[in-house]
Amino acid sequence: MKTESLIGHTSEIVRIMRKSSQPADAVMSEYLRARKYVGARDRRFISGLAFYTLRILSVAEALAKHKQIDDVAQAAYELCGGEPTDNFELNTDDAWLSSLPVATRVCTQEWLLHETGRRWKDDAADVWQSMMHSAPVGLRVNLRRTTRDKVLKALRDENISCDAGVHASAAINVHQRINVLQHPLYEEGFVEIQDEGSQLIALACAAQKGMHILDACAGAGGKTLHLADIINDTGTIIAQDIEWQRLKQVPFRARRAGIKCITVQTVQGNEDTVPRSARNDSDDRPRGVPRFTRNDAASHAFDLVLVDAPCSGLGTVRRMPMPKWRLTMDQAKRYARKQLLLLSRNASRVRSGGALVYSTCSILPTENEDIIDRFLKDHPNFTLEFQQQYDPYHHQTDGLFVARLRLA
Repeated sequence: MKTESLIGHTSEIVRIMRKSSQPADAVMSEYLRARKYVGARDRRFISGLAFYTLRILSVAEALAKHKQIDDVAQAAYELCGGEPTDNFELNTDDAWLSSLPVATRVCTQEWLLHETGRRWKDDAADVWQSMMHSAPVGLRVNLRRTTRDKVLKALRDENISCDAGVHASAAINVHQRINVLQHPLYEEGFVEIQDEGSQLIALACAAQKGMHILDACAGAGGKTLHLADIINDTGTIIAQDIEWQRLKQVPFRARRAGIKCITVQTVQGNEDTVPRSARNDSDDRPRGVPRFTRNDAASHAFDLVLVDAPCSGLGTVRRMPMPKWRLTMDQAKRYARKQLLLLSRNASRVRSGGALVYSTCSILPTENEDIIDRFLKDHPNFTLEFQQQYDPYHHQTDGLFVARLRLA
């Protein structure tokens, strides 16, 4: 396919992504499935240029205006120098680029730059600039079954570019596109897809063998499975969520990894405490999967409760760029209110001496440190043991926040 046609397809999918409420990767998959005539190489071009366009959208729009280019994807193509890869670099005149407002230059909204400047006074712009680049594929090795060195060797024997993570002992970063879901290492339960930053959340829980653990917002179970690996499949882990469509993946993933200590439960009641986008009101649970109210669950005390709260997702914009362009200040405040409610309601499920861990995949203080500060004012029987914000600029991970609190 000629370059003009490839850029035309990219322009079309970018317009669809900007209008759609669906995740950009889902939109891309649907778009390409409907166009079977597009070959593998051309698919990589279209996908790479589309996500690059979304990551650097404000600069591309500024260039389009500056040079009177009709389409933002065409402007993005010029910015990347016509070499579409997953790691595009801006290829433009430094003087022109430096003349742009800082928020435009680092591809975020002005209010988001100001908000993150509350934490990073001197390098908030650097953090946002680091999120203009694509992210590696993150793998977590199931250390109960193998070692990271063995997995690294197996991948490198296939000439797959990869390296060990810096912060998490099970983390591997893959620097090229591979179909992980069809790779034998995944199919046989030796690895899971999980960014290194996400792995740091389970590690911050400081889980011990034999613990009674609740993952209160388990979703598809990535952190649940990591906790099970950490405690060597001992004790018990309850994976709860209001959305069965995501939670139903946990038993399959656990069987593939050889894990038996996890039980899944859907939760009803107080669904207004999470954003509608995180909910699925349909209930197609098979028989035998219990559904609890939050009051039912509150009567059970746990050694560890993890609240990985629904959030803006701003820490993952290297992979899913649209949230940084769509999020409003009012939406962030609504997330914060719901996050505080979730944390407070799950605090009653921690036994005396137990730990309550709060996490998000956001970089906003509104959703992170501010939540912990407000929670501690209302719950003086908890003390803060650990708190950390991760981001691509300082830690080479996705943007994630985690705090561990201890009940007296």
